[in-house]
Amino acid sequence: MVEHEAAGMHGDQNAVYAELKMRLAKLLAQADPQERLAATALLAELVEIETLDDSQMVRMATQIKSLMQTPDMTVCAEAMAVYRQLILKRWPNVLSSVEADVSRRLEMLEGERSEVQRLATLRLIEMLCGEALVPLYTYVPKIFKALSQPLRDQRVEIRAAAGRALGACLGVLPLTERNPRNAWLNFLFEELQRNQQAGGVESLHGSQLICQELLQSGGMYMQPHFAQACETAMKLKDHRDAHVRRAAIEQLPMLARYSPHEFARPGLGAGGGGGG
Repeated sequence: MVEHEAAGMHGDQNAVYAELKMRLAKLLAQADPQERLAATALLAELVEIETLDDSQMVRMATQIKSLMQTPDMTVCAEAMAVYRQLILKRWPNVLSSVEADVSRRLEMLEGERSEVQRLATLRLIEMLCGEALVPLYTYVPKIFKALSQPLRDQRVEIRAAAGRALGACLGVLPLTERNPRNAWLNFLFEELQRNQQAGGVESLHGSQLICQELLQSGGMYMQPHFAQACETAMKLKDHRDAHVRRAAIEQLPMLARYSPHEFARPGLGAGGGGGG
């Protein structure tokens, strides 16, 4: 409806756009989450107008990003969905700023106190990498390093989001560039080992999340480490912590699919005994 009313009219001279712009400014000035949700809904409609000029596109991108900085997770998630709409439009002025936005959020991730914003950053990485919305290959090393702390965060929601972001990021690594790819898979495996050696619940859970993603997205990288991965999963499936235990149990069918014959060997996987 908004797009139909605005068709054929350009810039701020568009009466419909001018009215909606004024209403949007009022909504954005409010701190109430419901008002901000209304703003995201309005922006979702405005983004679909095909006659927007460059200044309008940039203004809306700025407004959407401001909503993504809010402390309310519902508002933040809705704003992120509109941000995705915006990126899919492939507007050059918007795309040119995405990498800078990701870089800035990664730099803030370790010191960010807001759980909502940490989750938002991790979900943003998952979305951008998982859907290949923008070329972020050059940022993969920075993303992997930035995920180290969230993967052992005290909050299980943060650890789980970091694991999903890691999996999406692994999908960005090109299979053809073997040496750089293996270097970063080595980095992740070393991180896995450090977390296992640390031994705390958070670190153990983080190590299992890394192992799961390496099994699912690392190609044959885990083959030399398969026996160790089986041994660890069999040991941790009886861990006292529910999240560590669940991650280990979830990993067992992944291991069985990865190498069925080896998984069935005595002493490994299905052929192994329980552990405490």
